[in-house]
Amino acid sequence: MSRPASAMNPGQMNKKFIYMALGLGLVGAILMYAAFARNSGSDKVAGGDKVPVVVAKQDIAARTKITASMLEVKLVPQDVASSLAYSDTSQVVNKVTRYPIAAAEQILPDKVVDVEGGATAAQTKALAFVIPPGKRAIAVNVKDVTTAGGLVLPGDRVDVLVVYDIEFANPADPTSRQKEDSYLVDTLFQDVEVLAVSQTFVDRVLGTSADGSQDSNDAGVRNSEAKPDPNASTVTLALSPEEAAKLYLASENGRIRLSVRPFGDDQVKPIDPLTENDLWPRNLPNPFIR
Repeated sequence: MSRPASAMNPGQMNKKFIYMALGLGLVGAILMYAAFARNSGSDKVAGGDKVPVVVAKQDIAARTKITASMLEVKLVPQDVASSLAYSDTSQVVNKVTRYPIAAAEQILPDKVVDVEGGATAAQTKALAFVIPPGKRAIAVNVKDVTTAGGLVLPGDRVDVLVVYDIEFANPADPTSRQKEDSYLVDTLFQDVEVLAVSQTFVDRVLGTSADGSQDSNDAGVRNSEAKPDPNASTVTLALSPEEAAKLYLASENGRIRLSVRPFGDDQVKPIDPLTENDLWPRNLPNPFIR
């Protein structure tokens, strides 16, 4: 019996399957190449290549010892990555946060500190961490009547007043002097930050200015809260080196009083010194010196 003319011999069928397999393989290779090129190109953005930076995987409170579980490495565009950012989590683990760090925030050297011996958060409460840039911490002796009834808290803003005793020459005897207690009060400084009351201070949170940098003048925002200490004997203030010297001299010659400012009030204006005579009504003659 003769085969139909349309029948295909086995050799032709094998060649057809081979060509189909080669074609499918070529299509698959093209698709894989396109996918690989697309993935490789994902690290290319308008701002340039992406670079690895260490970021917080979660919100991290101030004075917290950092563990590996709190961190992760992310690829971000070069124009977004800080030049100070860490690139490996091992560079950050066991450091202690100076300020709160938000989730997904890049970890920068000015927000963490090395502590010898791997101290825990409770062991890292050093006053040096909360002193604003360019300032010094200086303590003054106080009593409950000089600090708003003992209600001054770390983070408050105060005006610093000094009360002086004045000695006058005695008109009857020029060689002798007559002392007038609490005769003059002078507003020495205005809008000064309280860093600590006795041995207690709180975490100071720096604000962010328009250019993204930290604003050292943004005080009053606290990461934690202290309790009033009516028995406090000292209050530590943040002053410039020159102001610190002036405060020390004033405290040696007068008595310090602290006037607490309402939250958000940063107005500074000229205030003239006030004397005892200024307390008398204007229509009365000046009293004689006792």
